[in-house]
Amino acid sequence: MKKIIDYLLVVVIFCALQSCSKDEPKHIDPERLSGEWFLTNIRGWEYDNDAHDKKYEFNETFNFNGQGIPVGSNTIDAQKVRFSVDSFDSESGSAQLTITSFYWSLYDQEWKFDDSGTITLKGDQLIDGTMKATIIKLTEANMTIYQKDEDGETYITYTKLSY
Repeated sequence: MKKIIDYLLVVVIFCALQSCSKDEPKHIDPERLSGEWFLTNIRGWEYDNDAHDKKYEFNETFNFNGQGIPVGSNTIDAQKVRFSVDSFDSESGSAQLTITSFYWSLYDQEWKFDDSGTITLKGDQLIDGTMKATIIKLTEANMTIYQKDEDGETYITYTKLSY
């Protein structure tokens, strides 16, 4: 009888674990994204050309001082983004966010406006038209976004600096 109970327990645990699918979207509170995020790492691969015969791998790290000023050898490519929540629909669980990007001007030694647009946050997905990216890590200070398409895959890590 004990073996039957043990067997049933294993079946119940297995079924419970199966119901926790990785594909189920996690709900991310859009307010957790609000604020300025500094690009600290971008890594992944993409195809060299349209023939998809060679992969180009990349891994770039960016550093910032306590005032949010880029330091080190990669300052020319330094970026930051600002997320702000425009609206939240509790029924669908989706939010509209404005994302504004900035680049570091070496000449002026300051952040310059680059671009602005609206994106949708649904579950853990950032959606811009047909392009989707998944937030795979989100803490108070770090966020990693993953994106895969026919041309490659990319992991982008942002850090929220407190200065």
